Amino acid sequence: MTATVSTKPQAHSSWSRWLSLAQDVGMVTISGLFFHSFASNALETGTFTSVFFAVEQALLVGMFLVRRRSVYTSTRISDWIVATLGTGLPLLIRPHDSGTAASWIGSGIQLVGLTCVMISFTTLGKSFGIVAANRGLKVGGPYQFVRHPIYFSHALTTTGVVIANFWWPNLLIFAVQCVFQMYRIEAEERVLVETSDYASYKERVRWRLVPGLY
Repeated sequence: MTATVSTKPQAHSSWSRWLSLAQDVGMVTISGLFFHSFASNALETGTFTSVFFAVEQALLVGMFLVRRRSVYTSTRISDWIVATLGTGLPLLIRPHDSGTAASWIGSGIQLVGLTCVMISFTTLGKSFGIVAANRGLKVGGPYQFVRHPIYFSHALTTTGVVIANFWWPNLLIFAVQCVFQMYRIEAEERVLVETSDYASYKERVRWRLVPGLY
């Protein structure tokens, strides 16, 4: 089930279009460096402990580049900053040998996260985006249980890659990214409440990420 209710006109200023283009270029560049780093490590060491995370990132970037044009996009600089950092920081994670057990556990968690991402994408379609925007309200599939299943799935996959590449800089990157993701969720929900019938959806689906917790 999909519902789209807009109460505000399209908000695409000249600066926001340029900012969106810069964001596209930045995401593709950082993703390229990320894939090169992990691919080189895999070829050198023969370990592929982050392959599922890499696949997830490729899907996210692909969905981002073919995303549907929004009904309304936030023009707040703070929203653009938290969205960019919340999305891009995990791409700074670097390969690190954590031992066989951690590698297997981390890879297993990544596989579960990747599976959840693909299920969520089936419902979301081209409504995926980075900055807080209204691209149509999704209320079916996993969105019946939590309001942000892709963010949950992404956090799960990132947890797996941090375990598989356990190193304090990677852990710090993940911790900082989680903070930005929480602000990103708040920004997204603010925009959706203002521009759609999201308020009634929030009443039906209480939890943002984890039922009974958050």
